Amino acid sequence: MPRVMIVENPDKPHWSAKKLLSSINFDIVFETGNGYEAIEKYDIVKPDFLILDLNISKNDGLNVLKEIKKINSNAKIIIVTTFCDQNQLDECIECGSYAVLTMPFKLKEFLSLVTHKDLKYSKDSVVAPVLVDDTL
Repeated sequence: MPRVMIVENPDKPHWSAKKLLSSINFDIVFETGNGYEAIEKYDIVKPDFLILDLNISKNDGLNVLKEIKKINSNAKIIIVTTFCDQNQLDECIECGSYAVLTMPFKLKEFLSLVTHKDLKYSKDSVVAPVLVDDTL
């Protein structure tokens, strides 16, 4: 069972990664909306991958991405956010995010991404930036 850490803005009633991932038997090992707490706990809980919102409290998601990549350069981090301008997108990809999903997106795209064999089972980092935006 894949171990997932979720760092998302808790004020988003329309989106719950925890609810969706739990429903498909993923083990949610830690959840927070606090960026500093995410950085502090990452190496303790050692998730297989991390779902990260760019809009979180106590730090911004981009900084959390950078700090966690310093802790573990092989960390697989999926950015899921409601807004990401081109500069932020480019920076997320340059910093090694596994994927960037902007809302709205199709749930089947999200599920395909989180169930991809490279994300769950590979020991090596696979940088495969993806932008999914249904408005295009």
